[in-house]
Amino acid sequence: MTQNKRTVCLLALLGVLGWVQSAPAQTQPGKKIYAQKLVDETLAKHPEVVILAFHVTPPKSQENVIIASNIGRIGKKADEDDLRVIRTGKPNLEVNAAGDHFEVELVLQDQGGKTIGCAGVVFPYKPGTDKAKLQRTAELIRDEIRQQTPNREKLFEPVQ
Repeated sequence: MTQNKRTVCLLALLGVLGWVQSAPAQTQPGKKIYAQKLVDETLAKHPEVVILAFHVTPPKSQENVIIASNIGRIGKKADEDDLRVIRTGKPNLEVNAAGDHFEVELVLQDQGGKTIGCAGVVFPYKPGTDKAKLQRTAELIRDEIRQQTPNREKLFEPVQ
């Protein structure tokens, strides 16, 4: 192996190790964070929701990523829709490409009203479904989560 290949391999390994150290706790085996607990409890309370995901920037990170969800993808970078919701505070509402889900992305806030990320709430959908009602339900869910979130840091605390 040439010196350049060794250097590239070493840098790649260090990059992966750095990501693992800064990754949210639930991405590390056997650990779960408060945000994931909120997702799990919220889905149990609201069976009408098929997908729930939180996009938040972890401490010591510059990247906004999925930190908790019921579909995995933990660590996936936020897309432009998610970032726009965070920047503007305006919800993003859309029927997915398959036409079977209605996606509501809302700003995620702590108890004090500070924006800490974005919540994606997805419902089953078929033509004729009342989209405004689904949006109101997503807002209610988001508000329930807000009441249980004293600050962004709490979302990353380990739980049992």
